[in-house]
Amino acid sequence: MAGTKRCTACSKELGARVVRCPECHERLIPMHRGEGRTLLGACAALARELNVDPSLVRVAFMVTLAVSGGTALLVYLLLCGFTPAVEGGTAPLQRLVNWLARVGNAPADEMPRYERRV
Repeated sequence: MAGTKRCTACSKELGARVVRCPECHERLIPMHRGEGRTLLGACAALARELNVDPSLVRVAFMVTLAVSGGTALLVYLLLCGFTPAVEGGTAPLQRLVNWLARVGNAPADEMPRYERRV
């Protein structure tokens, strides 16, 4: 069938829109901030992960933000940094780490050459 997929852990046949396998609870779609974004999409991604309404997560975030004195904002930004924007994409912090690795491991022929003037 075109509208089905198979769980990689238990090989059970599932519907196309299923996020977690009901048998083994294996995650079939990686967490991402894609659809349902309001600001950066972290609350929508968390709601999709927990299988609750995104409005409830947003209200809980606002209450936690008021009570925590800003710590919830740090958690929100970290969640945005570790979660890719699209399914199958790369998280922003991972892109930064990859870029730093490329800069640090540049081949010798791509290294800038400096001229020594006397």
